[in-house]
Amino acid sequence: MIKKKDATSKLTGIELFLFPFEDCDSDSLKSIGSKVISQNSPMRQGKSMERMRSYWAGRCAVAVAFKRLGVQGWVQPNVEFGYLEVVNEKGAVLPNLYLNLSHTESIVALALAPYPVGVDIELADRDASRVITRVANSKEREVAGDGVFASNGKLINPDIALWSAKEAAAKAVGLGMKFGLNCFEVRFVKNDTTRVESTKPGPLTLNSPTIVIESFDPYIISVCSESEIMPSGRISRSLISSFDIG
Repeated sequence: MIKKKDATSKLTGIELFLFPFEDCDSDSLKSIGSKVISQNSPMRQGKSMERMRSYWAGRCAVAVAFKRLGVQGWVQPNVEFGYLEVVNEKGAVLPNLYLNLSHTESIVALALAPYPVGVDIELADRDASRVITRVANSKEREVAGDGVFASNGKLINPDIALWSAKEAAAKAVGLGMKFGLNCFEVRFVKNDTTRVESTKPGPLTLNSPTIVIESFDPYIISVCSESEIMPSGRISRSLISSFDIG
């Protein structure tokens, strides 16, 4: 059991926000997203228009989520590892409030939790067959080949499920893909959450890292956090639309 500090939010489980931003104009994304950028954070520059839209859409999703949850805070990247931290006006990291972002095409997935959390969103039909042998061992691929199921029972392509689950696990402990996804071993079990073992400790700690895969056609969303908040019923899913930033 992780010993908690005084809570700074009302989160008891995982809040998952999904934000399809294709119909949102770039100026609105930046205007809303800049509200949660810490003054200590350098402004993102020198990226393509598409990547900048994804960046601001992610911050915009955070701003909307904070407003809905009544969170007063800003986000800034950790100096050493780059994962996002939630800070107050003095730059102090808020305890018991963690977030993680993932983008693909024109949609953002944002996860908030009282424990370290990692999220990854992928197209369910993405072809990962060419790279999966570099990030998953033969035992993992054999077990995944027996069937990987989302929380709603939908069967998922085993290669993209392995890739996505490993990326969520790496992000949950603050490492991302910096040290490679083969540092994390996952074993899927039908009708159950998936436990993760790691050979590389990260700056964030989970006693019992666990993964749930959600289905949101045409996407899958892998979420990794502490086992006690990971049953699928504890993941609250919300949509953010263009009306939220209008």
